[in-house]
Amino acid sequence: MGFLGYQLWSTRDDLLGNVARTGFDRCALAIVLALAGSFAGMLGWRVLLAGLGTRLPLVTASRVYFVAGLGKYLPGGLWPALAHADLARRLREPPSRLAAAFLGSVALSTAAGLLVGLIAVPSLAQSSGLWWLLVPILALCLVPVVAPRLLTGLVGLAHRLLKRDGEPPVLPSRGVVVRAVAWMVLGWLITGAHFVVLVGAFGTVDWPSASVALSAFVLASVAGIVAFVLPAGLGARELMLGLALGLLLDKPAVVTVVALSRVLLTVADLILAAVAQVADGHQPRIGRVSRRSAGQEA
Repeated sequence: MGFLGYQLWSTRDDLLGNVARTGFDRCALAIVLALAGSFAGMLGWRVLLAGLGTRLPLVTASRVYFVAGLGKYLPGGLWPALAHADLARRLREPPSRLAAAFLGSVALSTAAGLLVGLIAVPSLAQSSGLWWLLVPILALCLVPVVAPRLLTGLVGLAHRLLKRDGEPPVLPSRGVVVRAVAWMVLGWLITGAHFVVLVGAFGTVDWPSASVALSAFVLASVAGIVAFVLPAGLGARELMLGLALGLLLDKPAVVTVVALSRVLLTVADLILAAVAQVADGHQPRIGRVSRRSAGQEA
């Protein structure tokens, strides 16, 4: 929470000015879209987790995913996986299974993000042909979707990190992986729409420019995932957005949109974690018992 708070504090100087220039209504809509997109991404992780053998009620799954997800604001990259494992122990579920589901969901989310990002590659490639390199990169990332057993390496990594005995869990069928990716693609599209809303405050947004803005945001977010040693991809994401948005906006507008997007997404993460924590805390104890039984049966 300290690292997360510092990120918000470091942007405080011109925050109100950025909100005023963008419009309070646009900022509110952007937060709603960020919340909905993150929730869809959580549903993709939940599908994958169920395929591994642990079925969590929606509220409990939300708490695990969003509260553990705050670990991304710490430098390093593995903190969310460890947080998933810690919450699994409290739920009496296998820690390595939840950690494996998280690592698997990161890989699938990266593939889903690249898939969405391809929408604007023809437009982005007009400024630099290097954008076409995303096509072979996407082909490599889609291999786990076509042959999900190849994700066993990530599952094994979680298993070894938590020093578990026995064989690591095997990933679910291709159908489960495809459904998880479908939810993640939807999540990226909705979350990317929040960026289109912010860009629309500083320029005319038609289909070509909207697709560039949405895809640029998703690709930059994927770059932030790849740069996992940075807290929440700080720096890598902003650099890539700046390069892509230079096609649409002037420099002051780019700085405003990129900075405001970072703040609004951080606020959305806090809201989701807080709501999920409170909601799960009010569930009746009998629901938690049945939850554990369902996981054991699965």
